[in-house]
Amino acid sequence: MGVLKIVNTTAEQIRALLEKLFKDAGYTVPELLKYIEKLEKDQDLMAETIKKMKLESIRKASATAGMNSRLKDALRE
Repeated sequence: MGVLKIVNTTAEQIRALLEKLFKDAGYTVPELLKYIEKLEKDQDLMAETIKKMKLESIRKASATAGMNSRLKDALRE
């Protein structure tokens, strides 16, 4: 049996490989599947949170840049 390269493997492929491993071993570990599903949900939630934080950061930077230009305009006058 070769070494499994997980880096470019999709979640569906991992799940299929795990199911095959369970079948070959003759038993399953349902807790492992539940844990993997929880990790997937946590990852999705974290990705969404990061996306929101990036957007908020961009908004704040834009607002700050706008205030700076107004301040510069006021100082020029």
